[in-house]
Amino acid sequence: MQIKNTKVPKYQIIENDLIDKINHSVYKYKEAIPSEAELCKQYNCSRVTVRQALTNLAHKGFIKKIQGSGAFVEKPKVIQRNPYIVGFTEDMISKGKVPRTEVNSFSVVTAGETICNLLNIEKNSPVYFIERTRYADDIAIMFERTYMSIDIHPNISLNILKNSKYQYAVDEGLNIEYSDQNITPIFASEYIAGQLNISTTQPMIKVANTTYLEDGKVFDHSELYLHPELYQLNMVKYKKR
Repeated sequence: MQIKNTKVPKYQIIENDLIDKINHSVYKYKEAIPSEAELCKQYNCSRVTVRQALTNLAHKGFIKKIQGSGAFVEKPKVIQRNPYIVGFTEDMISKGKVPRTEVNSFSVVTAGETICNLLNIEKNSPVYFIERTRYADDIAIMFERTYMSIDIHPNISLNILKNSKYQYAVDEGLNIEYSDQNITPIFASEYIAGQLNISTTQPMIKVANTTYLEDGKVFDHSELYLHPELYQLNMVKYKKR
């Protein structure tokens, strides 16, 4: 495979190509992938570049490197996103994962017309603007951008945002009724790609999610960006009655 000049790092191109081959069973579970020397020849690159790609694959759980034996394909470790309304923290714990949240941004901004309409608040109202990166077993699998009404959430805090908004809702007696979701395939911006350690050339899923309370008020509006290799969206459909 000849790697053409591109803004995407060579190791990431190799990483993506190997993931594609693993996903399509070119390299099957427990089978060895080609050696570093063979990969260098195959991709026409240096051993340092190949090692970076293999290190990333091992970190993401696609392969296991065994000293003196090579690298072997691991079981798929893709996490299925729960289709029901549960908090990320609770969902990860139920899957045997250790959840962690980094709050990248927590500020008060003046909402534009679109956000005011989504939150059903007065034009130019101040709202909380929040950016969080969500981790499972120390691997970033989701980036989240959220808007919340200050009037509805006077007690929101940085400590709450480092944990679970849904537990906060329970603690505050805010009964969540349903969420309205719009799912769109996109390419990540450089900032989001950096948060999730992916390429800007990889298609990913964006979920625009507006959550409503029992009284009809909007709990929050979030844009969720799912890691294209590690976090998949599940949907449940029921037979029409």
